[in-house]
Amino acid sequence: MKKALIILLIAFVVYFLLAEPEGMAAIFTSIGSWFADLFNAIITFFTELF
Repeated sequence: MKKALIILLIAFVVYFLLAEPEGMAAIFTSIGSWFADLFNAIITFFTELF
């Protein structure tokens, strides 16, 4: 069951990439922005701590 869901998720990502490349790029941009914000928050926390 778990393997089937992973295959289905991969198939959806490939389809979405081929059908809507701009949408996929926006999703990756959002994810990257979220990680950048998280990293900046951690840096700010440790800077203020010391």
